[in-house]
Amino acid sequence: MKLKKSLFTICLSFLSLAAFAFQEGAKPDQVAILAKLTGHEAIQGSTKLKDRFTRESREIAASYLKEQLAPFCDKAEIENYSETGNNVVGTIMATSKTDKWIVLGAHYDSVENCPGANDNASGVALAYSVAKHIASLPNRKYNMKIVFFDEEERGLIGSKAYAQKLVDEKLNVVSVHTIDQLAWDNDGDKGIELEMPTEEIKNHYLKVAKQFNYEFPIQMSDVTSTDHRSFRRLGFAATGITEEYKNGDTTPHYHKPTDTFETVNFEYLTTITDYVQQVFEDLMK
Repeated sequence: MKLKKSLFTICLSFLSLAAFAFQEGAKPDQVAILAKLTGHEAIQGSTKLKDRFTRESREIAASYLKEQLAPFCDKAEIENYSETGNNVVGTIMATSKTDKWIVLGAHYDSVENCPGANDNASGVALAYSVAKHIASLPNRKYNMKIVFFDEEERGLIGSKAYAQKLVDEKLNVVSVHTIDQLAWDNDGDKGIELEMPTEEIKNHYLKVAKQFNYEFPIQMSDVTSTDHRSFRRLGFAATGITEEYKNGDTTPHYHKPTDTFETVNFEYLTTITDYVQQVFEDLMK
């Protein structure tokens, strides 16, 4: 009887996620990642994450994310930068010889008692999809690092450690793009903000939007409170990509227990994911 009940529960859960993805035009991989990182679904055995704040919960999340990167990255690893901090790093090599790199990142931790769906499982899901798409391209001009940063909520600790690692290893980094909060679009205009982009990065995003007829607002922001700051302070060309955080169309569930899977606007997330994929595909030509 218990086995039948368990199988029934699993089937219902699967059908529920599938229906959600269909209804909202979501990408199945993103639905799964968001469900597991937010505790909507079990991430490891029967374990569901209440948040990604404790060391234990972050280590579980890091292990899961490494598993997701491994199938399409040339190398996927957990880089321990301190007693408590672990960045998850995937490497995708260019298809021709080059020493140049593009970095795409998003933090995976959350504040205490917060499922962190918008902040920042949404950014993780977007970065994952973009990296997977880039890995599938027959031609890639640059090498790429996809990085899921730890301890952003404790003062950008993970991204600071990774930025310093890039300096220490003397990697020739063309640009850095970090994603934070892309699951809320109350006014339905699908607008985004680019945080502190260089002129070259800004022009590239605007060029691709025009080329592929993306007509949503793209605003420039001076917000420096997330991971892109760690790279800019060390001289890297970097930008952050987010929902309309400064413009006011941002989640009311910020850092609250209500930042749940159910609040994610998957249609919006899908649109912006497709756009950022085009930006990166154009970069790789």
